Amino acid sequence: MNNSIQKDTIIKLLSGMSSEKEIRKYLNRFSSDDFRFAVIKVGGAVIQNDLENLVSSLAFLHEVGLRPVIVHGGGPKLSEELTNRKINFSFVDGQRVTSKEVLDVAISIFKEENSKITSALKSMGIAAVPLVKDIFECNIKNKELGFVGEVIKTQSKNIKDIILNGGIPVIAPIGSTNDGQKVNINGDKATLALAKEILPDKVIFLSEIGGILDSSDNLISTINIKDDYENLMNKEWLHSGMKLKLQQIKILLDSIPSNSSVSITKPLNLNKELFTDAGFGTLVKAGHQIDKYKNIDNQSITTVTSILESAFKGKLIDNYFNKKEKDFYISSCNRASIVISYEQDIAYMDKFAVINTARGEGLGNAMWSRMIKDHKKVFWRSRSTNAINNFYKDVCDGFQKYDEWNIFWIGIKDLNELTDCIQYAIKQPATIIYED
Repeated sequence: MNNSIQKDTIIKLLSGMSSEKEIRKYLNRFSSDDFRFAVIKVGGAVIQNDLENLVSSLAFLHEVGLRPVIVHGGGPKLSEELTNRKINFSFVDGQRVTSKEVLDVAISIFKEENSKITSALKSMGIAAVPLVKDIFECNIKNKELGFVGEVIKTQSKNIKDIILNGGIPVIAPIGSTNDGQKVNINGDKATLALAKEILPDKVIFLSEIGGILDSSDNLISTINIKDDYENLMNKEWLHSGMKLKLQQIKILLDSIPSNSSVSITKPLNLNKELFTDAGFGTLVKAGHQIDKYKNIDNQSITTVTSILESAFKGKLIDNYFNKKEKDFYISSCNRASIVISYEQDIAYMDKFAVINTARGEGLGNAMWSRMIKDHKKVFWRSRSTNAINNFYKDVCDGFQKYDEWNIFWIGIKDLNELTDCIQYAIKQPATIIYED
């Protein structure tokens, strides 16, 4: 079976979890990344308890030509071995205090865990390359932690060469100082140090839990660092290890391209997280600057026109910007826009558009949240065939279905007001023209 037929077969098998079009969108995007596709951190508990799903998910990526960088931990196995040997250990702010005794055991355990992953991948015909030394140059910043290294430089060229030659690097969190002293590195910090050098499209943390849970143990699907970080860090229910992870993610998101993202998910759900807009885990984004305008200049008109026409795949009518009083919400990345009309007493959302390549990044949710903060009452319509209608049904207070349009609303409780809004929405002329 040649590669293109094999890839098409795999995509069709995967399409049960999403549309084939959606999968191909992400596959085309990731395929252009070369070695910058993804850095994946594999938690130690995953190696112990979920290796089969890990290898299966990585094998899929390999079959479609994607080569991630793998960094692994080994904390649970290390704790187990230290306990068996009656070696004392402790943690400070989520980091293991590493004595000389602890370090010797850590190096041994990390080598074993690295071998488990590489051997399992090789058994699937994947050219996994073990890297247990000479990748991280470190210094010892906090002497209270003992032999714990802070990464100052990575040998990322070695990693790039492996990927460009068709291999998958599997990296242990072991570093060295200038004088040759081996050091233990927090696995998350090692992952983020590599990501800052490689600048991948995706950074993914694989864990047994599969994301960040709230106080009721419900999965938090999206975290916007700009809006949510301080609030989360002050929560007593967020444990120290997860706080450290969020701190490192925040630092990372300040250092990588704005279209990059960080996800936390389970091995079983890795491909759902990568290849669907909805995702399956916790997506962490730096956040988006969204500006609101009463009046827009010609350059902004061109930007909004481009967003609307790209998102709706049609042609905006010529006099669209000349009619009615409007507010315009535009993302700083110029990939999303909301247009609000005020011809009615209640705000009418005339357009909500996110271009195709920006979907699945949390940008749409950020735009929506920004608009809702300004409007306690709002109504809008959507074509009955619109794929976003399920989202609208989740966020609205009510909706009315018609043959061509669905009418949605939030905050409108008076029946007369609601009737007026529905009639207004139904009667609006189309402002996007579609070619036959």
